[in-house]
Amino acid sequence: MKRNLIFLISLIVVTFLSYRIESFEFLLIAIILLLLVFLILLGIISIFKTINPKKFKTPLLMLAVCLAGVLASLLRPYDEAILEDGNSSEKLKYAYETDQKDRMQLKSYILGELNPRDKKRLKQVKEICKQENDLKPIDKFHAAFVYHHSDNSKDYKMASQLAAAAAEAPSLQEHYQVQWLSKAAFDRWRVSIGKPQKFNTQGKFSIDLE
Repeated sequence: MKRNLIFLISLIVVTFLSYRIESFEFLLIAIILLLLVFLILLGIISIFKTINPKKFKTPLLMLAVCLAGVLASLLRPYDEAILEDGNSSEKLKYAYETDQKDRMQLKSYILGELNPRDKKRLKQVKEICKQENDLKPIDKFHAAFVYHHSDNSKDYKMASQLAAAAAEAPSLQEHYQVQWLSKAAFDRWRVSIGKPQKFNTQGKFSIDLE
């Protein structure tokens, strides 16, 4: 009875946390992998040595709780992909933030919802960049981040140009992410047109040219 109560409470708590906290599901997945390794080892040992079946019960219950949490994370709603109201700076910052948040959710990769949301953000960012001739350095960084999650060389080139301009600003000289993006976007563009990287930031990244 006590074990069942603990299981129920754990199930409720983990499910709630997974639904409310972004990236919590990735911690659960790590725990699931460890539990699977443990169960496999326990199974191998049981071949050569008699093991009380009850020893499997606790890790199996923990596995069930973690799986429930992962499933709950798939129900977590997204924020709106773009900001409809506000000035250009606010819209670009919001697009950048949702770009990052989306990539911290497992559902983005499992349910295939990341690509259409990326396209929606990119469309808005392109419109802003066409209309605004004097973006602030931080605005250029936010725009560049959305551009570099596109899927073609033309957008990668724009991402590189915007990121480079942001990185040159005195106010962003010590901003790690800005400086990193300046290098990464340039390398991504170079790789996309079949040229070698300069800063070696892309690893084995590659893309077919359109």
